[in-house]
Amino acid sequence: MDAIRYEKLADHTEAGRKYFIEHWLSDTLIVSAGDYHFDDLNGLIALEGDTVVGLITYAIHGNAMAVVSLNSVRNGRGVGKHLLHMAENRAKMLGLTVMDVSVMNDNLQALGFFQRQGYRLNKILRGSVDIARQRKPEIPSLGSNDIPLHDEVLMAKRLVLPRTENQPEN
Repeated sequence: MDAIRYEKLADHTEAGRKYFIEHWLSDTLIVSAGDYHFDDLNGLIALEGDTVVGLITYAIHGNAMAVVSLNSVRNGRGVGKHLLHMAENRAKMLGLTVMDVSVMNDNLQALGFFQRQGYRLNKILRGSVDIARQRKPEIPSLGSNDIPLHDEVLMAKRLVLPRTENQPEN
């Protein structure tokens, strides 16, 4: 088994696109924050040999980095956690102060994962998935564990930026 390596998505666009479509059923994600097209997203990719085993995509809005997608096919090996931490470090380097993520109401695994990484529940957008389904009919009506898909749970994490030399201590 090859070691997992983490690289810029821009260096593996076609492999990343294929993986994204495989997990999200198209090259576009529709969430309350808007429509995200794969070609407009930045991200990081996890590779084991030539096989994509994880992907995070993100967009920047004001002082926040929004996690658009995060998937891993190597559960329990820390791939998703490592991708998320790398994205958070990128956000800090850019001077951003918040990480945002939207999770569908059925995705109990993701809700737990993000909370373990320091994300807090911000808001529930009732009916947002129903609205998105009108524009993207391939969004299923039932999700994990036969939970009806209706809502988005918005989560956020405040980032602590590294101190600069000229910045006084608090």
